[in-house]
Amino acid sequence: MYILATELERGLHSVELRSEHMLMQLLDFLEKSKEISTRRAAILKVKNNNKTHLALLKAFLKSLIKGFLKAKYRLIEKVTKKSLEEAKLTRLYIEKRKLHSKLYNARKNELVSVSDSSRWPKRGNIRSRKEAVFCYIQDINVFWRADGICQHCGKSGKTVDHLATRCEKMLGHDYTRRHNEVLRCIHLLHPNRYKFRSSKRIRSHSIQEIFDNEYAEIRVDTRIKTDVKIRKNRPDIFILDKKNKITLIEEGITSQDSLQIAEIEKPKKYDLLAYGLGSIYKCRADIIYYVMTCNRIVTKYNKSHLKRLEIPHNLEACIQSIGTEKTVETIFIERRRGLEEHHYVSRDVLGTNTTLKTFDSKQKKTHFQKEEPDDE
Repeated sequence: MYILATELERGLHSVELRSEHMLMQLLDFLEKSKEISTRRAAILKVKNNNKTHLALLKAFLKSLIKGFLKAKYRLIEKVTKKSLEEAKLTRLYIEKRKLHSKLYNARKNELVSVSDSSRWPKRGNIRSRKEAVFCYIQDINVFWRADGICQHCGKSGKTVDHLATRCEKMLGHDYTRRHNEVLRCIHLLHPNRYKFRSSKRIRSHSIQEIFDNEYAEIRVDTRIKTDVKIRKNRPDIFILDKKNKITLIEEGITSQDSLQIAEIEKPKKYDLLAYGLGSIYKCRADIIYYVMTCNRIVTKYNKSHLKRLEIPHNLEACIQSIGTEKTVETIFIERRRGLEEHHYVSRDVLGTNTTLKTFDSKQKKTHFQKEEPDDE
């Protein structure tokens, strides 16, 4: 969390790192200026005679303070402000731990755009508490009991990566709900662009299945009829501009390991549909896709997609924050379910209950889950 906002984190200032920097600057300043300032020389003399904290720091500047900084940050050259800041930044990137390193290893991927992935800390209107929770999830810093198994599929262990994108049984509710919330943000600008009456605020914006007027026809998550039967004929957003232009918009949220695959597969998904629609309406059919990971990592191609969708940076920040927020809700609900189940089993083992209580996710739905259409 103490990394710059442009480097995937919040950009907070660590007290420890700042104090080390301030002490080094203060001691260097007093040492260099004692020859030209009698007052500073007198201060150092009094501190030395009284053996104060500052005097001890001064006495052991070379052997203790800078020596400690060299050992801590493994510096070979002379300790300077620039070298210390670079060493601190290197130390903050967690690259040796298997789970924590996933986020920071994204910087090494040449397809990943770090600046575009860091849009929401810079432009998102998010409270500090919520922002801290987002970082908590992004660092995969959530743990369950060692024997915690996903109660939806019963195959994999409960991990952030599995619960966020990989569990097939969660596709119909949690993943669909997150997908629809992000799609609502992408859909926001299009009705207004074609002179439909629609809200300009995300909070009050609602999606209608079909918009139709003299300028355009907009369909959301509906099957598109063609002359030839096409299996994949249900894009997220279908826009028929009546000036002879068709746009198919597809949105996807995936895991960090599958980001590159999704970037390749998404454009190919509706190739046949675009070709069929182009031949029916005698016009060009474009496919625009928006892909990000559950922890809001995007590729360098994301900038061109946003330009074609005409999505401003503040709306992109909102898309990233909403996608991450829905992931956070899913993870913490699953964590609470696991803790409650463990609590009920523990009470039974201790003999406080005569029957074993279990937590059934099908019977005990959370207040915000709702039935969603089947996803193909």
